[in-house]
Amino acid sequence: MRNEDIHQRLEDLHNVLVYCSDLQKQGRIHVFKVGERICINQERGALLSQLSHANNETFSHEVREYKIPVAIEAKIKFTIEKIHATGWGGFSSDIILK
Repeated sequence: MRNEDIHQRLEDLHNVLVYCSDLQKQGRIHVFKVGERICINQERGALLSQLSHANNETFSHEVREYKIPVAIEAKIKFTIEKIHATGWGGFSSDIILK
């Protein structure tokens, strides 16, 4: 995966988690259950390890791979569409990676 693709995926994953948290703060039902949030964070960690390796900060044996289960991926895509449709702000990868 290219670094640009990794940045975009990290942005999307971060934003769906924040969107879910915002809904909970408003007293609305959450989008992702605890276990699903853990899976999302597992992928985020794997992607960050790939970026670290691309920046020569880690060795190749330290790079992690993780694939989100299909059902959770469908919820992620639906939530991203909802975020775009509603105009909910979100964060860019520039802010997330700092």
